[in-house]
Amino acid sequence: MTEVQQIREARAAGDVPLWTHPEWLQRFPWLLQGTTGRGDEEEPFDLGLFRGQNVRVVHDRWRELLVFSGGQTAVHARQAHGIDLLVHERPYPRGLFVGERVDAHVTRVPGLVVTVAAADCVPVFIVDPVHRAVAVAHSGWRGTAAGMTERVVETMVMRMGSDPAALHLHAGPAICGECYEVSPDVHRAVSPEEPIPAGPAPVDLRAAIQRRAVAAGVPAEQVTASSCCTRCGPPDFFSHRAGSTGRQVGLVMIREAA
Repeated sequence: MTEVQQIREARAAGDVPLWTHPEWLQRFPWLLQGTTGRGDEEEPFDLGLFRGQNVRVVHDRWRELLVFSGGQTAVHARQAHGIDLLVHERPYPRGLFVGERVDAHVTRVPGLVVTVAAADCVPVFIVDPVHRAVAVAHSGWRGTAAGMTERVVETMVMRMGSDPAALHLHAGPAICGECYEVSPDVHRAVSPEEPIPAGPAPVDLRAAIQRRAVAAGVPAEQVTASSCCTRCGPPDFFSHRAGSTGRQVGLVMIREAA
């Protein structure tokens, strides 16, 4: 398989710490995509909704993110490390909409900012430039092993009319293949086609997602991965394995004026 192209996200202009795919920014002007970062060390831009933060403070951050995006509604959900997803086919009232327990969102509704939370797991972004449909998924080892990438591609084909050959996929900032040490059982679940180590060893979730995307029909040259590791740096993101309780979000939106 062709080695996945690594890219370094660039920080968008503005007060919100959003790190975007620079090539997508040029190629898809109708698209807003990115992963939020830690921001100010004294007052981190933590968007975790379910971890005991001050409700007013965290909702103010979500409101700031929504204003920054120019969107109408931010869509989020309590995640379950599975492969269930929501397909959003209509607008929602302005503000923050929190859905049922799912780990991915698919839409082609302009102005809908679909989001997933992460702090080492992989935020996966998929774009169909032909039908202007988008998806974002939270893919840890359980979701990757269960076929999250394949599920999103299949859903975009069935519900959005997408051709896998037209899709573009990016695996965003996450723990890298040198920092993420897991048991042999996890290796077997994530990458059954690879040699299984005798003991705990690192696994590269983004490489596994790439292989699964290509097997689902996405051209290898249209698959990219972030060069950023949430654990070993650069220190722009929260990392659960490094002891952080904060959460960044991966987000994607079709611009209203597209």
